[in-house]
Amino acid sequence: MRSTERLGKNDEFSQIEVHRSCVKQRGNMWGGRFGSRLVDGFTMFIVTAASLTLLLYVSYGDSKRTYEQIHIEKITAHARLMQSYIEKFLRDGLPLRQYAGFNTLAMPIVEGEDIDAAAVYDQVGREIFAAIDKSNPKLPEPPSAVSSVKRDIAVEYGATHYQIVIPLRTRFETVGSLVVSSNTDVVSKKLRATFHPLIYLSVGLAAVFAVVFVFALPYLPRARVPWLQIGYTMSFVAMSVAVVFAIVGLYYEGVQGKSRASVVTLAQRLSDIVEFNLHFKDFEGMPRIFSDYRRLNAEISDAALIENEIIQIHSDATKIGKKWSADPRYFEFNINLSRPDQRERIVHLVVTVPKDAVVDRVVRSVKNLAALFVASALLAGLFLQVATSLQNFRANQFSPDAAEPDRASAEDAALVMIKPIFFLAVFLDSLTYSFLPNFMQNAAAVAGLSVGYASIPFTAYYLCFAFSLLPAGNFVERYGPKPVILAGLLLATAGVAGMYMPIGITELSILRGIAGLGQGMLLIGVQAYILAVASPQKKTQGVAIIVFGFQGGLISGMALGSLLVNYLQPSGVFMVSGAIGFAAIFYTLLRLPRVNDQARIASGLVAAARRLVRDIRDVTSDPEFIKTLLCIGVPAKAILTGTITFAMPLLLVQYNYRSEDIGQIVMLYGLAVMVATGFASRLVDRTSNSEQVLFWGAILSGGGLMLIGLMSPALAGSGPLGTGALIAGTILVGIAHGFINAPVVTHVGQSKLGNRIGVNPVTTTYRFLERAGHIVGPMVMAQVFLIFGQDAMVIVWIGIGIACLGLLFVARNFVQPPVRNLPSEAL
Repeated sequence: MRSTERLGKNDEFSQIEVHRSCVKQRGNMWGGRFGSRLVDGFTMFIVTAASLTLLLYVSYGDSKRTYEQIHIEKITAHARLMQSYIEKFLRDGLPLRQYAGFNTLAMPIVEGEDIDAAAVYDQVGREIFAAIDKSNPKLPEPPSAVSSVKRDIAVEYGATHYQIVIPLRTRFETVGSLVVSSNTDVVSKKLRATFHPLIYLSVGLAAVFAVVFVFALPYLPRARVPWLQIGYTMSFVAMSVAVVFAIVGLYYEGVQGKSRASVVTLAQRLSDIVEFNLHFKDFEGMPRIFSDYRRLNAEISDAALIENEIIQIHSDATKIGKKWSADPRYFEFNINLSRPDQRERIVHLVVTVPKDAVVDRVVRSVKNLAALFVASALLAGLFLQVATSLQNFRANQFSPDAAEPDRASAEDAALVMIKPIFFLAVFLDSLTYSFLPNFMQNAAAVAGLSVGYASIPFTAYYLCFAFSLLPAGNFVERYGPKPVILAGLLLATAGVAGMYMPIGITELSILRGIAGLGQGMLLIGVQAYILAVASPQKKTQGVAIIVFGFQGGLISGMALGSLLVNYLQPSGVFMVSGAIGFAAIFYTLLRLPRVNDQARIASGLVAAARRLVRDIRDVTSDPEFIKTLLCIGVPAKAILTGTITFAMPLLLVQYNYRSEDIGQIVMLYGLAVMVATGFASRLVDRTSNSEQVLFWGAILSGGGLMLIGLMSPALAGSGPLGTGALIAGTILVGIAHGFINAPVVTHVGQSKLGNRIGVNPVTTTYRFLERAGHIVGPMVMAQVFLIFGQDAMVIVWIGIGIACLGLLFVARNFVQPPVRNLPSEAL
């Protein structure tokens, strides 16, 4: 009885302990879940804050450059007005030292907040006159340009001052220079006042997004709507709208301030005439003063002197004597010159500026923000996907009856973990693409070589890329994918970061070759990792990782690199690329697991090379394979490397396109490829007619190149029509390559040759042989430029040739097939 009673008590005690243990486990589970949610929320905060900070940083740099240019234009307008008065004195044959009215001329300008000092120097750089602001600012040393004055205006960007050097000429020679100095704090203070509130807004938006994410996290896996991506997009759009409004106000005030300052200067010179109750018609040369004022201030539309609402003097002589009427399309600056004691004579100085002057600058910045939005969205979307996948994996681990979902989640997490590595590897190289051709051409010129040598670094890159594939595959078989990925990242990073050093074209070619080796090893390592961790049902998603990584990295890199180079210079972009590469290496070391699920195949590099040679001999004996390779595959790769990323940036620089415009135009190519690839792949799968899709890819590629060539000065030029044709052609070539890149592999794999010797040897050999297009593309374009001249007209002829190759590809379809003898039963 006692033992039974003791047993009951023990059972009761055991139940209590089990209950307590369950409660404790549940508490630990929920505590762990909430701790994981906090970690995920902090990750979301970092990702969002980094994206918004990147938006602010690039916007600040673009705004600084534009507003700085507006400010310098304002100072230059003042200086050119002073120059016109001094040169009028010099053209009368009088010496510069005898000019007596410099202080009277300069002091009204120097007393403003924009200019600290104005000085005149002779030919050898000795100071003759100087007017300094009453606050007695600390001025820098005279710029070196004063001792070797040229015909054009020079701008010195110093640490504390902008110094504008303007030549002073007689009728025959340059006798000196006028130097106007403005403190850089004028621009810096305005930019700080504009962007400081936006910093707080970016931190606030990132914090709100992270907090909402933490509390909504348990419900996200069950939701069909992608609330995470929607929330991030809303934060980014809100930040973008705030930035656009800030930039509009900044530019509006800058352009207005520039015009208002020039109007005040002119009004000061005319006020004495009204003050002494004189009449403007009694002074000779007044119309010329207004014409010169209009000429020296290019953004001004009209300048008029109005007396009692009737135009007395106008920069356009046809409007004199007419009544003044305001135009809503223009900003109007109206200064009253009338004496207070004379109501019968009301005199106004009116200057108008087209509103388009502000709109054009804002539209340019909005265009840059749009490109930045796409680049940042791709970057942030990638890391958001990584964070979401890890969160889903951790959430499934808490479910005791979800062994199979655990494996699926682990597989998804493993695939997602590789995405940032390949993306960042392509991204760090693509940051340089918008300016690299011109950079290499300058390096060749400095070395005293022909500009054709600018193609050598590009050829070295793709040559090393192609020849790294086979050894990299052998290394993967021996040591697994992770060491190969790490080695590839290290080489790719070193190849880009090393260009920061002041080296010649030979060393640059070696570094590009090193970068090509790294990128080739990365491609093989990433492919091997995907094949190792992905189940058969996930193989297509694994291939999509490479497609997204290449095109997404190219698009983001081109967009950001073309903006960053404006204020970091090429050396700064190389440093940024190197930092991104080291971050990717650190990420790979920490987050990418080793793959140990398959035996190593140590067949040796020689055996692999023999297999490749045997496969090449087998496939090159097939006429259909050779036709596909030479008419479709190799030309498409040559167009990418020779025209899109090499020749087109060189031509756009030559035709005075801005660096960000170059990057954004090439970015359109990548976007078009991404969009068209999915459509073309589904079309081929549905119709099983890869030949027709490839034919249209070749025809569209040729048509796109012909449109790009219209930007030649001999055709449409670089105006609106030529630029529109350039954009349309770039998009069309991208669509065409989307019709080629994936379907051409399907075409050779499903051919009779593929059925005879195997799909894998045919497709692998084709991928290797089509790299010849990458290699020869820049080299051929460089020689074409040397022979026919660096002009877009040659791209038109290349487009015609590509279209002819497309026709040759389907030429056999136009041949009448022979009539077969039908059996009698068919008659």
